[in-house]
Amino acid sequence: MGAITKTSAGITEFAGDYKVLKLTIVPASASDTVTLTAATHGISEILYVQPKLTAGYDAALAGIFATFSGLVITVVTTAAAGTAATDWTGATGELLVIGR
Repeated sequence: MGAITKTSAGITEFAGDYKVLKLTIVPASASDTVTLTAATHGISEILYVQPKLTAGYDAALAGIFATFSGLVITVVTTAAAGTAATDWTGATGELLVIGR
């Protein structure tokens, strides 16, 4: 498992303490992690994560899934056959995160 390179593409605040983060990521293995921090991202709790592949889609990289625990997001990529992804050449993705 590796740590994903991430950049904040945008942060939006709603009334109250809810925020939406859009993170650009570069997956590099079949299971990667993204760690958010309250100081950098302004949230101390993740409520929802939606992943999306934005580039690098092929038979060796066809799906992306995300789970979270605390402020750590685990991103899993799969091949077209449903097995672990094996090639991340040119791969990029986005994570839409709702937190507070």
